[in-house]
Amino acid sequence: MVWLAALTLLGAGACSGDEEPAAIETGADDRGGGDTTVAVDDNLFEPEEATVAVGDTVTWEWVGNEPHNVHADEFESEIMTEGTFEHTFEAAGTYDYVCDVHPGMDGTIEVTE
Repeated sequence: MVWLAALTLLGAGACSGDEEPAAIETGADDRGGGDTTVAVDDNLFEPEEATVAVGDTVTWEWVGNEPHNVHADEFESEIMTEGTFEHTFEAAGTYDYVCDVHPGMDGTIEVTE
């Protein structure tokens, strides 16, 4: 019975709202900056929006099974089902991009000074 009480207490502590969830590592701080990875999944980019600093590189990594590309006015990948595509942002601004294969699959990179 003692082990049941200990297990119950342990479980109650793990379920309390006192602990913060683990953060996802992007190499960026709260102001943007650092290199960032965007997952190219089946019909979505994750995250859809990211903030980086001038000179930072964004890597898109194919994790789904469907073919996709990353296409903006400033850069474009091949249509791929696996692998990565990188782009280094040299100027501040807002960069909207899409997958040409799947209408409605889009994302935004905000580049700050």
